[in-house]
Amino acid sequence: MKKKQLSSAQIVARLEDLCVRSEQSVFDLRQKISRWGLTDPMETDRIIDGLIDRRFVDDSRFARAYVRDKYRFDRWGRMKIIRGLIARRIPRPTIDEALEEIDNREYALNCYRLLCSRRRQIPDSVEPHDARQRLMRFAAARGYELSLIVRLIEKKRLWGNSTD
Repeated sequence: MKKKQLSSAQIVARLEDLCVRSEQSVFDLRQKISRWGLTDPMETDRIIDGLIDRRFVDDSRFARAYVRDKYRFDRWGRMKIIRGLIARRIPRPTIDEALEEIDNREYALNCYRLLCSRRRQIPDSVEPHDARQRLMRFAAARGYELSLIVRLIEKKRLWGNSTD
């Protein structure tokens, strides 16, 4: 059974409602419009331009919210956040501006807490070198920079020594 195609007015109403509830990127909205069956690029541009003019959508605002949410709640590193924003077609200058909102102390603490949590899951029987490699791969997969990971892995406190 084929779904009934939405009219432009219905699409605008749905997008406005969506944008009121959460920040959206222009790219995400274009994908939604396409999924809802509107194939005319001129009409899509008109809808998006209208949403931008009425300030329902703003890629800069979206990027700042995305950065805040991903590093505070999901504990993602900068590299993973950047990849997520690039995938949503956010321009690099906008990404760089949004990344400035990250508090470096809180960021390093997030990474350290993730490493501590993961360290507790590694059995003591695992060789120290292998344990370090596992932690490095884990933190890198979460998007943290190698220089930060190495600096934190070297802390004796992470390995159960209280002298650091």
